[in-house]
Amino acid sequence: MLQLVPESWLTWNFDVLENDHQVAHIKTSTVPESGALSINGSSYRAYREGMFSGDFFLEGTGQAIARAQKTSAFINTFNIYYSGKSYTLKKESFIGRSFVLLEGDREVGSIRPEGFLSRKASAELPQDLPIPIQVFVMWLTILLWRREANAAAAGAASTS
Repeated sequence: MLQLVPESWLTWNFDVLENDHQVAHIKTSTVPESGALSINGSSYRAYREGMFSGDFFLEGTGQAIARAQKTSAFINTFNIYYSGKSYTLKKESFIGRSFVLLEGDREVGSIRPEGFLSRKASAELPQDLPIPIQVFVMWLTILLWRREANAAAAGAASTS
């Protein structure tokens, strides 16, 4: 099991730990939606194809190695494609922040916050999924968490 630990309350950057040992770092950027992923000493880039639309990609050594499509602007779901396989990352329920990873109709993994107010999370993802793809799945989840937090903050600001 992997653990996502926020760098601080002020950022959406996370360390990825396995048995209290850092295996990756996820550094997010807001515009365009992108990120720098450092995984066991190797650098990867996660980004969106266009400024406000298009697919999301994981790139390593100058090549796209995974792609994710957002199925709808209103639904927290991604279809992820990697090496001839496809997965679906979707929010487990309308309320809450947990996400599940499906292969077909079968749940093969999850990313769940460790508490109601905590941004720490546990990720149980398939062992046969390479760690860069697992971290890409986590980055997509963080992206959706950040979108929800920004929407909630905007809603709170408009009511005050």
